[in-house]
Amino acid sequence: MVRPVEQKKRSRCNRQRNKIILIGTEGKNKTETLYFNGIKQHIPGYNILFAKGNDTDPIKIVKNTIKSSDKNHQGLDFKHGDLAFSVFDTDTDITKQSFIEKAIEYGENHNVKVILSNPCFEVWFLQHFRYSSKALMSSKEAVDELRRYLPEYQKNKDISDKIWPNTTIAIRNCNKLNDYHKKNGKTKCLELNPSSEVSKFFEIILQGKEK
Repeated sequence: MVRPVEQKKRSRCNRQRNKIILIGTEGKNKTETLYFNGIKQHIPGYNILFAKGNDTDPIKIVKNTIKSSDKNHQGLDFKHGDLAFSVFDTDTDITKQSFIEKAIEYGENHNVKVILSNPCFEVWFLQHFRYSSKALMSSKEAVDELRRYLPEYQKNKDISDKIWPNTTIAIRNCNKLNDYHKKNGKTKCLELNPSSEVSKFFEIILQGKEK
C-alpha cells in the first residue's frame, strides 16, 4: 500500500509545468511589452517571458531572442511546446527589407517566429476597432488614427484590458488585410502597409495552427 506522503510526492513530480512564451521586442519601446504582459492573464497554460536586449536592428533582435531562449537562460523546451517570438516594426524605411528577410530566415532556423507590424505595432490595436486598407505613412499617423478610438492612448500606457474583448475582430481584420495584399500582388513585408502579424501569434497560441 502506498503511503499518502509518497503519493503526494509522485503527483507533484508528474505535474506538467506551464508552457513558456518568450518574446523579444524592439529597443526600449514599451508598447509591445506592456501589451503582451497585459494579456498573459487571458492565455492559460502559458507563462510569458521577455528576452533581454535593447537593439533595434531586426537581426540583432532575433539573436537576442535566441540567446534568451537558451536552456541556461529561460529554460525553454521547444519539444515540450514552448514558443519564441521576435516582435518588431517594419517602419517605412525601404532599406530595412533585406535585413528583415535575413532576420526571418535566421529566426526560422532557430525556432523563433518573427511577428511584424507595418508600419508600427499600433496597426494591431487599430484592427480592434475597424478594418481599413489605407496605407499609413508613419507611426505618428497610426497613433493619431488610434486616438480617434482611444483618445487617451500613450505608448507607455497599457491598453490591453480595453481592447482584449475585440481580439477576435482584430484577428479577422488582419487576415482580411492579408487577403487584400495578396490579391494586389504584394508579398514583400515593406509593401504590406498596413498589416500586422500579431494575428498569427494568436492563431498559434489560441487555435494551435500556424500559417
